[in-house]
Order: sequence, then C-alpha cells, then structure tokens
Amino acid sequence: MSRPSKPWRTTLPSLDGPTHKPYTSEAAVRAAGEAEKATTSANRITIEKWSDGHWGEWLCWVRTGNEWTAQ
Repeated sequence: MSRPSKPWRTTLPSLDGPTHKPYTSEAAVRAAGEAEKATTSANRITIEKWSDGHWGEWLCWVRTGNEWTAQ
C-alpha cells in the first residue's frame, strides 16, 4: 500500500471496532487529540503515524478518572 495523503490519524476504541480519523500533519493530529480528550467518553486515545508501509502507534493517552496521561 502506498503512503496515504493523510499520514496521521487518531484512533478511538468503540464497541463496533476502532474509529479512525485521518489528518495531514502532526500539528493537526495533536490538536485533534486535545479536542478528543475534552469530548470523548473513551478511556484511550491513540495517535498513529503511517511509516514503512504500515500504521504504528506514535502516542497514546490513557484516562484515569478525570486525568489524561501520555504513554
């Protein structure tokens, strides 16, 4: 598979499987991650980056109570 036009994405868990939202830049995906933290009911937000022909985890935030921690 060739490099996608939006090589960054947020991934959120859901009962129907993960939900992916693509972004064109690191800055855009970081801003989206911050916005997701304020609105999501999920306990985990993963930022993935397309590299070497596959998606890989780049950053993950995990919620404990009302606090988000980067892992």
